[in-house]
Amino acid sequence: MGQIIRQISPNTTRYYWYPGDKKEWLRALVACGAGCAVFGVTFLLTRSTVAATVLGLSTAAGCACFNLGRRDTRALDAIDTATITRRATLAASGRATWRGLVEGVVVALAVLVVAQLPTRGFVVDWLLPLVPALAAGTARQGGLLSARLTHESAKASTLRPVLNRNPLAEGARH
Repeated sequence: MGQIIRQISPNTTRYYWYPGDKKEWLRALVACGAGCAVFGVTFLLTRSTVAATVLGLSTAAGCACFNLGRRDTRALDAIDTATITRRATLAASGRATWRGLVEGVVVALAVLVVAQLPTRGFVVDWLLPLVPALAAGTARQGGLLSARLTHESAKASTLRPVLNRNPLAEGARH
């Protein structure tokens, strides 16, 4: 949750709350901008609204879902399973549900736009609407994976006690 604090007078402070973080809103704008840029460049090069729409929407959905995948991983890492309360569990699951809804709506809208293009045919009506959905799903998994790969793992000795593999040290039983 973001917050803007505005000092109205020496005794009055006004707080404005907005959903999300400023960095997340900027990432969403970058995803939309990348989709629009790819749409524009593709349309200039091919003069095909079908190709430009499919590639632009795939890029926008891919960037958005990549960021949401990274955000899912950060949210999972923030949950401390040893001291989690019921309220924290509900809050985390509510935010995860919201992210899932956003991903689903982005993909559904991209599929609907591609499916409603004026060009008709089997490929345009049935295969090309799958391209933004595949791009979004692959990008989300890439976001999850990239966030996991940037973490430093704990040493194995902190996770499990080292087992003594020498049977003579404990006293051999024959």
